[in-house]
Amino acid sequence: MKKDSGLRRYSRLTRVHAASAAAFVYPLGPLVAAGGDVSPAPVIAISALGVLGHTYGCTVNDLADLESDRRNPARRRSVLVSGAVSIAGARIALGVQLALAVVLTIFAAVAGESGWLFAVGMTVLFATVTFSNTHQKRRIAHPLVMDLLFGVNMGAPAVLCCAVMGPGDLTPAWLVAVAFGIHMVLLNVVAGNLKDLEHDRAVGDDTTALRAGVRLTDSGRLIPTRSYLLLLCILLLGSVASLLALVLAAPSSAGHRAVATAVLLVLQGMAGHSLWTLVRQARAVDPNGRERYLGLNFFSLMVACLPWAPLATVVVAVLTAVWLVLTRGLVALPTREQEKIA
Repeated sequence: MKKDSGLRRYSRLTRVHAASAAAFVYPLGPLVAAGGDVSPAPVIAISALGVLGHTYGCTVNDLADLESDRRNPARRRSVLVSGAVSIAGARIALGVQLALAVVLTIFAAVAGESGWLFAVGMTVLFATVTFSNTHQKRRIAHPLVMDLLFGVNMGAPAVLCCAVMGPGDLTPAWLVAVAFGIHMVLLNVVAGNLKDLEHDRAVGDDTTALRAGVRLTDSGRLIPTRSYLLLLCILLLGSVASLLALVLAAPSSAGHRAVATAVLLVLQGMAGHSLWTLVRQARAVDPNGRERYLGLNFFSLMVACLPWAPLATVVVAVLTAVWLVLTRGLVALPTREQEKIA
């Protein structure tokens, strides 16, 4: 029988499996801005910092949502809900992650150029990540504002991490930040909101989808409203516009930009079609939030970055995929835990 080790439990708490899908933007912004010509030491440090930023936010979120999660049948496998990780253990893990983040921030600041600016920026970022994950769905502001704050927190490192690389053209980093931020808002508004829609309604939580009047059928199919559809259209158009701007501003040949634009439009068309099948009730909402457009948006961003720094972009994309594969076993629920839940 497969035993649930401490490493596996804490890996599920911190969502370490998905860390690379959030952390890649930390090195991507500086790499694209510098055309791939950067020192490896600060890049490694900010990449590790990106992983910690993701795991820290997930831990804060699980601690903040614990009482609500205990009433949600879909969250019965959560390590905090099941007791596989104690509240004290989660708080200790949170402290360890924060301490490591401080060490890495200092290292990157010392090894890089504008160290003080980077250190201040990372302090503000972790503070807003804490605020966002603690107060999400809490009715302290309109939920769309909280979704936008989440997008800012996710995209900002693309620009912030450029501080350790010295002066340069930040235009591509800003475009990466905007594109990725929009993708993360879309993630929250669709996958994040819809998978827990009925539970959030039952416990009185506040989300953008609920404010828009969205409902689900008994079979889990979406019943959208005009305001929700309008929001999705705005986010999709914003995604396409920011990605196209990133491609068209690249210092590469017209032929390379044309190819990247064509591939980008195909990928974004596929992402839009995936959402279209959802809103026209051709398929049910994925209860785990695994929507196809998430991967398509990732590949779209990689394609848009290729004209700026081809080799660096390929390396980031490959390492992101390798991380997902290598850490997959850490989040798989062991046999003993499956039997316990059943």
